[in-house]
Amino acid sequence: MAERYVPRVKEAAIPEDGSWAKLAGKEVLMLQVPDWEDVVRRSSAGARRVWLYDRREDAYIFCFRLKDGTERAVAFAKDHGGRLLTDERAYGFFSILIASGDLGKLGSDTPMLLFQDLYLKRHPQADW
Repeated sequence: MAERYVPRVKEAAIPEDGSWAKLAGKEVLMLQVPDWEDVVRRSSAGARRVWLYDRREDAYIFCFRLKDGTERAVAFAKDHGGRLLTDERAYGFFSILIASGDLGKLGSDTPMLLFQDLYLKRHPQADW
């Protein structure tokens, strides 16, 4: 059994842009995090990931640690990026794609992280 991933991040990025798309028949939440130019060039293969809920901020937080040790988090506050998580597509399995550049200009050569087969288990104290 794999060891449980316990994040050590102290802060989370807030996506500048986000939208849903269907890629290869799967639902994908695409996010733009401009400050992560170097991070999106790394491999997401074998990354550890977990969803957390911050009661004080009323936000879901997606945390991940890449195989090279790089650890980051993305915050989805209820009245901001969290709106993307209220979409019906976020209630089943989905993927998250993170790029640093404009989402409207993504191409096959665009550096990006892809986390597949995610499931957000809703926290009982969150009303969304």
